[in-house]
Amino acid sequence: MAQYLATSAWVKERSSPIVKWSVIAAGLIALGALGWWFFSSRAKNAAESMARGMATHRAIVQNPLPNPIPGQVAFTTEDEKHRAAYQAFTQAANEYPSYNGDTARYFAAVHQLHFEADKAEATLKELAQKGSDVGAQARMALAQRYEAVGKNDDAIAEYQKLKAAPGQTPPALIDLSMARVYETMGKTKEAVELYFAIANNKDLRSSDVGEAAVDRLAAIAPEKVDQLPPPEPTGPRFPGAGAMPFN
Repeated sequence: MAQYLATSAWVKERSSPIVKWSVIAAGLIALGALGWWFFSSRAKNAAESMARGMATHRAIVQNPLPNPIPGQVAFTTEDEKHRAAYQAFTQAANEYPSYNGDTARYFAAVHQLHFEADKAEATLKELAQKGSDVGAQARMALAQRYEAVGKNDDAIAEYQKLKAAPGQTPPALIDLSMARVYETMGKTKEAVELYFAIANNKDLRSSDVGEAAVDRLAAIAPEKVDQLPPPEPTGPRFPGAGAMPFN
């Protein structure tokens, strides 16, 4: 009996801490599971919110509206589309800033340019200061906006800033854009130099950017076209097949 009582006392002394730490451990596991569920759910909702914005961004504009296809978004006017896309992306940015933030704000501003240009430009200027791919895209959009409204000096300045930090924007596309603005400004020499540099690059010659540069050279400086090397052969084309390069 004495041995039983001694054993019971020993177990009782040690069972209380064991139970306490078991409860704490269970609580931590439950808290971790709850946290995982919360962040997983939030990430899923953020992705769905962005997807709704992108669906509106890619929506067709047709009047009368076509027969609806599941998941298809359509509008009767461009204005309706731009306003709806702006609202969708703004909501995505505001509700899930840590997930969608700058990217959603960029897309919202691109659509807002069509009905509240000053506010959209302010957003693009802010985003362009960020050292990120979204920042580079915002600067490109800002430069294109200036180009579209005839602010050519401002457009060139933005393109030059973008060229210094292009992110994922192809440098040749920036040069082509700058050349186009120079041409509009009557600075033919500067435009020709940029067009020629693009067209003279064997890696770019057969690309859309290279072909656009050649077309502009043919229009404003046809003598420069004769100085270009022939384009790289892409191989024969067969009916129903794409280009088949030689080995």
